[in-house]
Amino acid sequence: MSRRNKEEFAQAANRFQFSLAGLVVFILALAGASSFVGFTLARGRHPADLAEKLAVNQQDKSSSVRAGPWGVLATRDIQLEQPVEYLTDEVTDPKPEVWEFAGRATDGVKNRLAKSGLTSDQIAEAFAPGNYSLKNSGLELKPSDKFLLSLNPAQRGKLFTELAGGGVNLYIDSPYIFPADDIASVYTDARLHPDDVALLKQLVYPNGSAQQLSDYAWLLEKIPTLARRTAMTQALSRQSAVLARLAVDKDSDIDKIAAYWGNVPNVRFTEVRPLLESLKQLPDGGSISLLFLLPKFARDRLYTFPLPSQPDEPVMDCHWTTFNFSNDTPDNRFNEPGVVLEQVKKNYYQISAPSRYGDILLLVNEQKDIKHSAVFIADNIVFTKNGYNFHQPWMLMRIPDLLAMYPLTQHMKPVFLRRKAN
Repeated sequence: MSRRNKEEFAQAANRFQFSLAGLVVFILALAGASSFVGFTLARGRHPADLAEKLAVNQQDKSSSVRAGPWGVLATRDIQLEQPVEYLTDEVTDPKPEVWEFAGRATDGVKNRLAKSGLTSDQIAEAFAPGNYSLKNSGLELKPSDKFLLSLNPAQRGKLFTELAGGGVNLYIDSPYIFPADDIASVYTDARLHPDDVALLKQLVYPNGSAQQLSDYAWLLEKIPTLARRTAMTQALSRQSAVLARLAVDKDSDIDKIAAYWGNVPNVRFTEVRPLLESLKQLPDGGSISLLFLLPKFARDRLYTFPLPSQPDEPVMDCHWTTFNFSNDTPDNRFNEPGVVLEQVKKNYYQISAPSRYGDILLLVNEQKDIKHSAVFIADNIVFTKNGYNFHQPWMLMRIPDLLAMYPLTQHMKPVFLRRKAN
């Protein structure tokens, strides 16, 4: 994969300042996800009745039926993996891991490592002869095996949190993130060689309730065969997503459904309405994929991975995704933190919790940096892309699962916005 320069990395990190008058943060509880958004069951129908009609097994925790102003949603958890065809020279011809510190002298970098809790011996190993060089753009560090393996999980987490957003390395800025116990499914993946799993376990570190991996390049370089590297890359790319369908039967209020789904720009509900009306006439009703109810930008990308990035392409991160959600043609200015901030200030106001299609979720840290954004769809589901590297797909995800991917224990809080025109 072609590497971006320092400036592009820093831009892609999206660590910009967020300031709204009277910022009052509504913190979502991860527990009790089923009551995240209050709702009234349509026409008094019981979820069990809806589940039976939609052939949903209520004992299966990966599936559910939820009713509200959006209508009736039948959802199921799925797993997405990056296609083998999208693998790049990172896998076929892995290169050593490189950290780039633009405009920093050796002492400045050493001070940052010390600030992150590294010992003097570890710092000395990092700067052993042959491990670093000074270039016109700054200091380049190639961390040695001994140095990387000397880091314990706490040190690794503190160090990479300190370095994140500075353009030091793609996977430091945009690490692999595994919510809660998701990393266990990677460790137990039958495709992986035990030696590779053992090495992976040494590199994973905690960040809040999530587990993360930043030394992906180093890991690939140490795996000896293409087949094993391919298996590892696919296992790491696995993402938990939500497959959702809108159910319609003879009791469905199409006008009410239209009022919910038809107010987002470039959602052409009038084109979908005949299909819903026809399903309503069927003896047992029917259902349609939410793809029919998304604007073109999201419809074209949902459940897909981006192609490996090229130098002249936009950074397709969460903010580019969120603020282009309703655009027929993507506006690449949303790569720029200042443009995103101006969009927020000019066109949005804060709300306590999302309840309308198109509301925005932001994750904001203690310094008011916006670390993530997503678009609210319905119930507790958002449209999101978690990270800007091409191993991350566009997908639907439940809000509690999304929050579990980010370090809420480190003063990360959700903030919700609504477009003023709505």
